[in-house]
Amino acid sequence: MKGPALKQEKNREGESTMVSKMFRIASTIVLASFAFSSAAWAATCSNASLSGTYGFLHDETDSNGTPFSAAVSQITFDSTTGTFTVENTFSHDGVIGTESLTGIYAVASNCTGTGTPTGGSPFSIVVTSTGFLALHLFSEGFAVKQGSPTCTNAGVEGRFGFETTGVFLATGAVAFIGELKLTVNPSGEGVISGHVASSEDGTFQTFEPVTGSYGVGTDCRGRATITPKGGSEMHFSLVVVDGGKEMLAIEMDADTVVSGTLQH
Repeated sequence: MKGPALKQEKNREGESTMVSKMFRIASTIVLASFAFSSAAWAATCSNASLSGTYGFLHDETDSNGTPFSAAVSQITFDSTTGTFTVENTFSHDGVIGTESLTGIYAVASNCTGTGTPTGGSPFSIVVTSTGFLALHLFSEGFAVKQGSPTCTNAGVEGRFGFETTGVFLATGAVAFIGELKLTVNPSGEGVISGHVASSEDGTFQTFEPVTGSYGVGTDCRGRATITPKGGSEMHFSLVVVDGGKEMLAIEMDADTVVSGTLQH
C-alpha cells in the first residue's frame, strides 16, 4: 500500500484509536457518576438531617386534579426534640390566610420520614441534599433550606427568573414566566422591573414590561407587587431560601391559587 492509500489507512487507524480513547473516557465518567450517585444514596439520615429553617412550597388539588390551594411556609425543625414550627401563608380555594402550626417529626436512616402537625394527619417526607420532598393526601411540595442569606431589601438585589402556575378561579388555568430585576432606591425601598409572559386559559401573551416593589424582613419572609403593562397588580408572599439565591412565592390576591419561584 503506497501514497494516498497508505495515508488514508493511517488516518482511519488514528480515528479508530481516538474513538476508542473517547469511549473509554466516557465509560469512566459514567461509572464515576454512578459511583458518586450510589454514595449519595448510601448516606445515613436521622432527625439531624432536617435541622434549622426551610422554605416550603406546597400545593393541593381536588379529587378531579384541579388546583385547590397553594401555600408557602417557613418551617423550622429542632432535631434535639423532634419537633417543628411553621409559619404558613396560604390561598385556600381563593381565600387568603395565615396560620401558625407545631408538630413532631421523625427521619429514618434511609432518609424517609413522617411529620405530624398537632391535631392533624401525618405527611410523608423524603430528605434531599437541599431540603426535602413531602406528600399528603391530594397535596405535595418541596422545601429548600434557608441557608444564611442577608434578609434585607439590599440583601436580595439582583436578577431573578420568575415562574408561577395555578388558576384564576374566574377564568381558569394560568402560568407566568419572566425575568425580574430587584434593586433598592435611595430611600431603601425595593423596586422591581423586568418582563413577564403569560398563558391564561389557553391564551398566550408574549413578554411585556412589568414594574413593582418588594420588601424583605429580617425573618426572611417578604412581599412583592408586580404590575404588568396595562394589567392589574399581582401581590405575592415570599420566603427567601438557598442563601438568597431563590425565593418561594404564592399569589395573595383573592380568587387565585398560584404559586412558584424566583431563582437567581
